[in-house]
Amino acid sequence: MARIINHPLGELSGKVGAVVFKKTKYGSYLSSVPSGPPPKASALQELQQSKMKAVMHFLTPLRVILKHTFFPLAQRTPTFNMIKSYYLRNAVTPSDVGYRIAYAKCLMSYGDLRIPEEVTANWNPGQPVQVSWNPQVTQAMAQADDVLFAVVYQPEVHQFYFVEHLANREAAQAEFSLPEVWSAYPEFHLWTGYYRSEEH
Repeated sequence: MARIINHPLGELSGKVGAVVFKKTKYGSYLSSVPSGPPPKASALQELQQSKMKAVMHFLTPLRVILKHTFFPLAQRTPTFNMIKSYYLRNAVTPSDVGYRIAYAKCLMSYGDLRIPEEVTANWNPGQPVQVSWNPQVTQAMAQADDVLFAVVYQPEVHQFYFVEHLANREAAQAEFSLPEVWSAYPEFHLWTGYYRSEEH
């Protein structure tokens, strides 16, 4: 609240726009009009908020991983903004309580190298995860020593596990162990991708 001292227009009182003039025994003051409660969100706005909440909840812990596996074609576009935009448009699906992540449409890498194809994974509790893929070393841009990485997600505890160097492309198969703390959970989600060292 501001105090008016010797205003050239004389005494001021009342309301002008969003400003209220008040006179007390200590002098004249002005303050802003108290604002009421924010308007209630419409049904459409609530759905949009639910979509954004689902995407940000999923992506926030992934930021450290994705900055190493996403390479925007438009270099002026911040990487995380591009990822968030993709997920909002393509990787959410309606649910009984708003929106949830559509895991089959999630992307964990983006750039010149196409994602691995014909990927299969086999796992028995207490054993390593066995992964195989078609290396496609003759594919455009492909090189035999491209690095295959894996991103694993455990939805029950909302944790990600990043296997930065699972194998080279040409290996066509590899295995890795899950975090021991996940042993109580029977399911997980797995994504793979390629990246190339800066030496190439």
